[in-house]
Amino acid sequence: MGLVQQDTVVLLVDLVESVRLMREHEASAVRRWTDFVQLATGQILPRYRGGLVKSLGDGLMARFESVRDAVNAAAEMHRSIAVQNTGRPEDQHFQLRAGINSSTAWSDGTDIYGTGINLAARLATLAGPGETIASEAAHEQLATALASLASPGETIGSAAAREELTHGVDALCEDLGDCILKHFDKPVRAYRVGPASPHPSLAARRDYGTPMEPTIAVIPFDARKDAEEHLDVGNLIADSVIWRLSKSPNLKVISRLSTNIFRGRVSDVAEVSAHLGATYILSGSYVVDVDRILVTAELSAARTNQVVWTDRLSGNIGDLLQPESELAHRIAAAVHLSVFDAEVEHILTQPLPTLESYSLLLGSIRLMHRSSREEFLQTRAVLEELINRHGRIAAPRAWLANWYILRMTRGWSEDRKREAAEALSATRAALDRDPSDALALATEGFVYCHMLKDLDAARKRCEQAVDANPSHALGWLYRGTVDAFKGDGEAAVDAARRALKLSPLDPQRYYFESLGATALLSAHRYEEAEELARSSLILNRMHPSTWRVLAIALVSQGRVAEARDALGKMRELEPHLTVDRYIGRLPNAHLETGRHWARCLEVAGLPTTG
Repeated sequence: MGLVQQDTVVLLVDLVESVRLMREHEASAVRRWTDFVQLATGQILPRYRGGLVKSLGDGLMARFESVRDAVNAAAEMHRSIAVQNTGRPEDQHFQLRAGINSSTAWSDGTDIYGTGINLAARLATLAGPGETIASEAAHEQLATALASLASPGETIGSAAAREELTHGVDALCEDLGDCILKHFDKPVRAYRVGPASPHPSLAARRDYGTPMEPTIAVIPFDARKDAEEHLDVGNLIADSVIWRLSKSPNLKVISRLSTNIFRGRVSDVAEVSAHLGATYILSGSYVVDVDRILVTAELSAARTNQVVWTDRLSGNIGDLLQPESELAHRIAAAVHLSVFDAEVEHILTQPLPTLESYSLLLGSIRLMHRSSREEFLQTRAVLEELINRHGRIAAPRAWLANWYILRMTRGWSEDRKREAAEALSATRAALDRDPSDALALATEGFVYCHMLKDLDAARKRCEQAVDANPSHALGWLYRGTVDAFKGDGEAAVDAARRALKLSPLDPQRYYFESLGATALLSAHRYEEAEELARSSLILNRMHPSTWRVLAIALVSQGRVAEARDALGKMRELEPHLTVDRYIGRLPNAHLETGRHWARCLEVAGLPTTG
């Protein structure tokens, strides 16, 4: 028989983690797979008018006359595999992923060929364990079948007809949007047919806008005494805190016009959360005595109905009327940090697939700055989970590149050349998704600076970052640091100060102050560098770079004994560092600024080699 073209529906099914299963449990895995193939070809395919095209070793290809039959056959295969898993350890469970496409294909009477067949195979790679992914053409045919079953005045037809059509798939069809597939020039629209896996590879298109920030509701604070002249103070506190929190790129803040209704009745956090859609609720009370005020503030997490932070703070009533209210700033800063810490604890105690995307993002940003190497390394898995969920968003990839930079600057890099390539790959993938993303541009600048030692390329990227978003604090911080390494001290200080001003609530304030101290070093403003480094160390005494900056600032002031003490603290955190190794990773080792810093560390007692 020669080649002929014909319309066909192809179903491709393969076994998830087949290589691992065969390697670890070969005899059992082979036996179970052949049993499944016998069941599929002997019972399931005939039941749905399907025919086996070929067995693929760890997969099957079958053809059908309708998408309806292919979908139901795939659903029964998933169910059969689940039954087979009963009583077996989880690491031995079989799970299938399936792809379905409807198209014109070439057939020689035995096999089928064509782009449509390849598309079914690529769609299967998008499926999570236990999922079936269909093409747009297959989805349209399924929708047409639904419409044909509907009677006049009904939307989906009789219950019996609906049950017949949707047997095994629960009529659930999620639009996954346009997906980029290997060997396909244009994006392909994909649909998940049937229930999502507990570990889906793709979120439904309706979830692409899933917020990367938790939402906080600030309820006007209550007066402990009903003095009429002080009743508006609670609104004033809320307004001031909302104004500060709303400047954070990491939080969504609900307007006080919406939260005012709950003043005096925050007895059930879950009720408030359900009404406002808030993740965190900030409430509190206050007492006024002449011109002094005592405020009790409480932050609760809606998901647990538990208090995650509380404090009592005092100040002057007049302070609340100032644009830069110290009392409001203290409350807002504590709330902001507590949200990050709460999300860290959440990701440390819950399986990643069960967590909200904002938990993964905020938790990873905070976690990668923790002093524990184990927690730092865990951050990569968190970011990769986020990347898998939101393949089109730039931020998770940019933060992954930041992770590589921090790994190197902490002295934990295992292969600097390889990790530099991986960091650059992450930033380029981020910029492919959003060429104007300031975080990705700034991070790529820091990759060029710290990992590739190309200060000119680094400066260019950081300039592009602040051009794209003049209010991007990290962009200005990284630009200032690059200027510092280039020896342009005053420009470095100006950029660093702008970064600090733009990030009053940043939970990594220590990091901003540490790099700001580096900028001051480059400007030979050693007393100011010492002051900012010490401020940074109050927030985080486990950051070796800050101790190095402090030691250099002290030697430059002639205070060698104090510098030796600071260097001793640094060597407790990074015992293997030597002058030669420091020079080896210093971006400006070839410039006088870098040579001066290396000499200062040697004077402070850092071994030359080791």
